[in-house]
Amino acid sequence: KLQFLYLIVHQKGPDRQQEDTTMFTVLACADLQGGKVNLEVTFPALPNLTDLTRRVEEVFTGEVRALGATGVAADFRISKMQIYDDVFLKWVDLVSSTQLHEYDQIYVFQPQTYWHVDTQQDLPAPRQPTIGGPAATSAAAPPASVQRPSYATAAPPAQAYPPAGYGNQSQAGGETAFQDKATAVFKDFDGRHQGFLEYPEFERAMRDRGLDFSSNTLSELFYKADLDRDGRVTFDEWANWAQIYPNTLETLFLRCKDTSEEAQLRREITRTQDQIAANRARIEQLQRETEQNRSADAAMQSKVSGLQQQAQLAAQSRQKVTQEERELIEEEIKLERQRDQMRLQQQRFQEVSDRFNRGSQSKGSPRRARDVPA
Repeated sequence: KLQFLYLIVHQKGPDRQQEDTTMFTVLACADLQGGKVNLEVTFPALPNLTDLTRRVEEVFTGEVRALGATGVAADFRISKMQIYDDVFLKWVDLVSSTQLHEYDQIYVFQPQTYWHVDTQQDLPAPRQPTIGGPAATSAAAPPASVQRPSYATAAPPAQAYPPAGYGNQSQAGGETAFQDKATAVFKDFDGRHQGFLEYPEFERAMRDRGLDFSSNTLSELFYKADLDRDGRVTFDEWANWAQIYPNTLETLFLRCKDTSEEAQLRREITRTQDQIAANRARIEQLQRETEQNRSADAAMQSKVSGLQQQAQLAAQSRQKVTQEERELIEEEIKLERQRDQMRLQQQRFQEVSDRFNRGSQSKGSPRRARDVPA
């Protein structure tokens, strides 16, 4: 495979030879005591972000001490920097020294505290630092070809920490829509929720969404996004990349976003799956209750069988005559037999007595008047 390296060379003209001997100047603006201070900060050459941060902190620390500010930290500290993009005419996060050009305007944020909160105001015209800057006479004027924001109208970001690449959030709603799209695509690409993209997942995500470009093209796109060349694309870098490739972002967003019909189908699928899960849970519950009822029924059946056996045994036992009962019945029968014998003997005695009495009366016996109990 062939790989290409593109080099962009600026040709120097006679009028630019003098610029090589001048220092590299950056315009830095920050809030001091409720007002904006815009300073020309010079460097021997194009600085990296570390040198830029250190130098700007030194210059503004001198301004703080010169103003004699009270209730604030003696040393000026930077929490974030943004640069004014001359192409998009908006503020974007400064994440790499490759974004810097001669006389670029940057805005410096301090940590937001009770004593300090950045406010939105117009930027003043730049001036030389009070302490630690070159003399005004030695400062080189900006080249005529350099575009600078209009200081009568250009305002710093509307909030203390505006999202990178999206500029001032007080702009029209279309900018917010662009921000939402960039955020949605980045989150969709960042499937592992790491907060950054590496080339393998970037390539896979692009191909999965139909942007099946060559490896060289995908490498070029990733290289364009990776401003600090650390092999990772952060959200700030992604936002800057989205500004460069808005049509690509739009294409990716449409493939990451469901249509209304698809969203409706997905909601219907989700509802149906939830209903199926609920039905299965109910079936399992009913099965458990049925099993419990079966167990209870078996236990009751066993109890009924035991009770029936006990009743049968009780009936059988009731039908059997014990030895005592037999002896009692036999004695009762014997007693009744004796009574029958006594009644029979009494009857015979009565008959004999009656015959005797009749015979005595006929003979005039004195016993005739005797009363014999019946």
